[in-house]
Amino acid sequence: MTIESTVNWRFKFLYSVGQGAESIKGFGFGTLLLVYYNQVLGLSGTYSGIAVFIAVVFDAVSDPAVGSWSDGFRHKLGRRHLFMLAGSLPLGITYFLLFWPPEQLSEFGLFMWFTCFAVLSRTALTFFLVPYLSLGAEMTMNYQERTQIVALRWAFGMLSSLVVVALAWNYFFVATPDNTTPQLTRAPYFSFALLSSLVIVVTMIVSTLGTLSIVPHLTNVHPDHPSFSLRRVYWDLFEALKDRSFFALFWSTIIFYVYAGVYTALSMHLLTFYWKLQTSGIEYTQYGAIMGGLAGLSVVTILHKLLDKRTTLIVGMTASTAANTIPVLLQLVGLMPTDMDVLLPLLVFAGFVSAAGIMLVLVGASSMTGDIADQHELTHGRRQEGVYFGSLSFANKCTGALGNLAAGFALDVVKFPVNTTPGDVPEEVLFHFGLIYVAILLFVVSSLKVFWPYDLSQERHEEIKLALAKRRTASESGLDS
Repeated sequence: MTIESTVNWRFKFLYSVGQGAESIKGFGFGTLLLVYYNQVLGLSGTYSGIAVFIAVVFDAVSDPAVGSWSDGFRHKLGRRHLFMLAGSLPLGITYFLLFWPPEQLSEFGLFMWFTCFAVLSRTALTFFLVPYLSLGAEMTMNYQERTQIVALRWAFGMLSSLVVVALAWNYFFVATPDNTTPQLTRAPYFSFALLSSLVIVVTMIVSTLGTLSIVPHLTNVHPDHPSFSLRRVYWDLFEALKDRSFFALFWSTIIFYVYAGVYTALSMHLLTFYWKLQTSGIEYTQYGAIMGGLAGLSVVTILHKLLDKRTTLIVGMTASTAANTIPVLLQLVGLMPTDMDVLLPLLVFAGFVSAAGIMLVLVGASSMTGDIADQHELTHGRRQEGVYFGSLSFANKCTGALGNLAAGFALDVVKFPVNTTPGDVPEEVLFHFGLIYVAILLFVVSSLKVFWPYDLSQERHEEIKLALAKRRTASESGLDS
């Protein structure tokens, strides 16, 4: 794309469809997976956490590798689309198998199954997601339009989550008089995983094929771009991390995403055992979170204009953490209401604010990564969105991986029983569970401290765009002569 070109709404919409796959996978992986393996299948919290931690070790290789590989990939389908197609069907298959291990496995056998398909499903997602995110940054260099594209992408993701939540609690995990906690039984997960896998594959393919016609308008691989090698991958990453703004953004988002991952992984334990909500109450809190996410998306572009991206991200981190922490803290000191007619609306509102804040962080981080890629081109002479978004994808995956690891350890530390029911967990265990839930806000304090040096403002980005425009004009004039 040229420096000032804009993207029509057809491409924006078809591109955004792809976020549905990541959001559906995220709902299952982040919200249901730990409680499923821990409470339904009987895998210890530590084993569950270690399985996902092993997967994140593979992500540390695959995410930047796929990003770097796609940066220099030459094909008639462009740099990104062949990778996106390659990840589609494998993700659907491995995601389903992750949720449907064979029965009668030993605990170690269950751990190995969990580990294997966590690695395979996350690697398949990498092949789609890293080039997909990079494609979004390539579409435009406009500071505000880039935020608009990211916000639209996440809006489609949130709407996909809304559909999944509605189907999950109204068609799959349906409470009956004989089974008031269907999320703690195995049978519903088969249909849930099968439908989710099919929709994941369809949304990925639609997004990939729907954006193919934009390929001729994108920037080609630089003639001097080095050939792909694993050594080159980590040299590119080291080079990227020398940028002060990217260093601050990368490490702060990893820390914050770990916090969000712990919060998400423990959320089903929190809602089911700590707050003792019925399935309808859990459904309402998740609707509240989705509505909050959509609300955050509706104001993020305005906030980026009024406050800049840096300040908006800080506001998002702070609001989300406060909304997650305050209700549990009040419960620990005996100040939360016990009447469910009062408690449930408060929890729905807290979920609303938390999700709105998290969406400000997610959109801001992705939009800023695209801006940093522009700065990289000015400094180094070639576009490498894949390296940056591979790193961002890795940071985002830490939400589920390191979050599940920490959450699994936390459950074992407080001696949270497996295969139990609400009301049977000792009050002392619930109190310690609440303490850990409050203590994880220290992650956010660290994240804000690391992020503080970020300094790529809109004014500086405009200077970068002008410099790139002059360079490209001079290059084209040289070729013409």
